[in-house]
Amino acid sequence: MVNKVDNNGNSRSIWDIGVIASLVILAFSIQSGNFSRSVSSSPRTPVNTSEIIENPRDFVGKTITIRSKPIKQIGLNSFTVREGQFSKKDPMLVVNASGTPFSLPSDRNVEVQVIGQVRDFSITDIEREYKLRLNPQQYSGYVSKPVIVAQSITLAPIPAQVTQNSIQYYGKKITVTGVVKNIDSPVLMTLDKGQLIGGNDLPVLLTPSAKVAINKGQTIAAVGEVRPFVANEIERRYNMTMNARVKQQLERQYSNQPILVADAVYP
Repeated sequence: MVNKVDNNGNSRSIWDIGVIASLVILAFSIQSGNFSRSVSSSPRTPVNTSEIIENPRDFVGKTITIRSKPIKQIGLNSFTVREGQFSKKDPMLVVNASGTPFSLPSDRNVEVQVIGQVRDFSITDIEREYKLRLNPQQYSGYVSKPVIVAQSITLAPIPAQVTQNSIQYYGKKITVTGVVKNIDSPVLMTLDKGQLIGGNDLPVLLTPSAKVAINKGQTIAAVGEVRPFVANEIERRYNMTMNARVKQQLERQYSNQPILVADAVYP
């Protein structure tokens, strides 16, 4: 490896400089890339489920975001969540009205993100409005209590949970919240793995729709699909064209490693 010494006496690898320069080129090599475009809407700041349970009148009729640990599946279309593993608060019911089936994670330490409307739970009203079938016997304990009618549900692991058990996330759309550790280019960054023992930092490749102003050290939520890094497949699936040199360098660094291909990023 050839090194170059700058005016301050610091040594930098010319290969590293080339990687950064080539990655910048990548930002301008995406076919549909309007990188000045930002996401038009974003999830609201997450609310603790305990706040909803304690003060339901403050939330009924409002659309909110929660990130909580799942507790129990209730029927085919619903499950409960609770804030914190040892919380003594009652669990919160979530009814999936998104139209997309959702399975709870086998690891109950993995959180889920839910975006939906808080309302008083009425079986007949929800069945009529959302074309769902709910078994009254399964929901008798939740009638008239606050419920979240979900329009969007995703798994919400931390970066290390993804890199440590990547296979279970492949092909799934997830929301990952973490601290930006490195920004290698306008389209590639890494999220710090977090406090979990094991796992690695998570590389995040930004598609054109995910381009927003991001700073190192900032906490963000990135929404996208986890895939092993295979450049040709990513180019084809996301209509991206990578510079040949960039592709080679990224494959050398990330080949077959889990990467989050993000279509939305929320500071």
